[in-house]
Amino acid sequence: MWATGDFMTSFWSKAAAEAADRNRGEVAAAGCPEEAARRRSIRRDPPPSEPNLAATDDQLRLRLAEELDYARRILDIMGDDLTGDSAMVVRHARSLQSIDIVGQMLGHLATVIRSCDPDAAIERIGMAELKARMTRKPL
Repeated sequence: MWATGDFMTSFWSKAAAEAADRNRGEVAAAGCPEEAARRRSIRRDPPPSEPNLAATDDQLRLRLAEELDYARRILDIMGDDLTGDSAMVVRHARSLQSIDIVGQMLGHLATVIRSCDPDAAIERIGMAELKARMTRKPL
């Protein structure tokens, strides 16, 4: 402990006071353009977003995609209903996760079918296994 004035100061109190002094100096330097240029920002720009894929003109493909989206919504509603019961979640967690995975697959397949450029849509699939199955070579 260090004596300052009429009382003893702990290590932690001294460290907090030093940090506060440094912060005051940093705040004062923040108004200085040279100081701001010297410091590197901790923020990063978001990655550029890819343009949306154009939809196909084929009405049959659009209807198929709509049906897949509808099936996905039904599965999502069923999954939400089942996960409302905590005992159900504990007993059937793996099966409930499978419902979610199937829903994601249906959504990706609907996007591929709906797209006028299916190859580009397949490249955007985030599920590695599904993407691998979609791009595998024929036997």
